[in-house]
Amino acid sequence: MSNYARLTCVLALSALALSAQTVPVYTNVQTTGMVGVADAQTAQLNLLNPGVLPPALGIICSASVAFLNANGTVLKSTVVTVPPGKSMPFDLRSDTDLKLVAGDRVEIRATISMPAFPPPPTAVTTPSPTPTTGVACKLIPTLEILDTSSGRTLVTLGHVVTVSGPVTPTP
Repeated sequence: MSNYARLTCVLALSALALSAQTVPVYTNVQTTGMVGVADAQTAQLNLLNPGVLPPALGIICSASVAFLNANGTVLKSTVVTVPPGKSMPFDLRSDTDLKLVAGDRVEIRATISMPAFPPPPTAVTTPSPTPTTGVACKLIPTLEILDTSSGRTLVTLGHVVTVSGPVTPTP
């Protein structure tokens, strides 16, 4: 009986120790290249959720997006939700967000972070993750630099680089 009690204690303590460990959450992170923003310009990150063809149901995609400077400092960030077949913009204005004045310029890049494994399915989210990436939805990013007053596009970047890795949640 003492061996049984000892084994039960060891198993209980092991289970307790395992439950206290922090499990890393894998995140799919995409980044654009660097591009300059000067005074009177706006950087606009557009995220397109191409959806799927009917009769299948599309998946609503959520992502954390951010603009970073050349040192990696976050200049502005938010979480966006993009329904299937729609796009969502996220702006960084040189005047209000960066406080740039005539002659100022800052190098920026945009990042898009999405969970590498989808949340539990809901009534709208029925597709399974894609076999190659493990990501349940696909957002197509485009970064534009616009003339703020006219709205004219000056530069467009469509190329992103994907970097995946563990992100340990903080308690």
